[in-house]
Amino acid sequence: AGITCSKSRKSLPQSTEMCKQQAEHGDFAQCRALPMRALLDRLGSGVQVLPWSGYLPAGLLPSELRPGSTMGAGQTQMTSACVVGPHAGSCLDNLVIGGRVWSLSQEAPGCRQVQSAFDAAESDEIREALASELRGHVLQAAKCPHANHVLQKCITVLRPGALQFVVDELLLGSVTQIARHKYGCRIIQRLVEHCRASQVQKLVEI
Repeated sequence: AGITCSKSRKSLPQSTEMCKQQAEHGDFAQCRALPMRALLDRLGSGVQVLPWSGYLPAGLLPSELRPGSTMGAGQTQMTSACVVGPHAGSCLDNLVIGGRVWSLSQEAPGCRQVQSAFDAAESDEIREALASELRGHVLQAAKCPHANHVLQKCITVLRPGALQFVVDELLLGSVTQIARHKYGCRIIQRLVEHCRASQVQKLVEI
């Protein structure tokens, strides 16, 4: 066992030097220790992106999580810069959330993550890109105990003109039932508070 240990110690500097050489060429895949691989697997899974992830060097992140990277089919490309401070890691949040807004909105941890992404988004374009993934799900979101919070956040942070799809989809259902629903009533309240009177006229007349 002593011989094996001695050999391991002798090979350690060589492994370290090899890792440095790979890092210089931007190839971190071969020199990641198990804890780092576990961390990156967690980041890549999109289950939860914690604020401290915004301080990780870009070279240590999977390519799909780097700011400005092109996401796969069905995902929204986000190019906002990382924010240092209360919203640190916002670019990672947006990158991971893109394409998964609706699925995340239906669960408690996910809906909070999506709301944080709306707050941290640095432009109306990014917020509207996130909100666009709720198209076709407004009626269901209005009655969901978790997604209704995302829809409310969407209404409060978007420009009135970008909220027309929310009004249109509500009118496709029973506005009376939504107004009486314990979650749906909040959506109509937010629309009345933040939209132009002409936008919500049909909602309030029913």
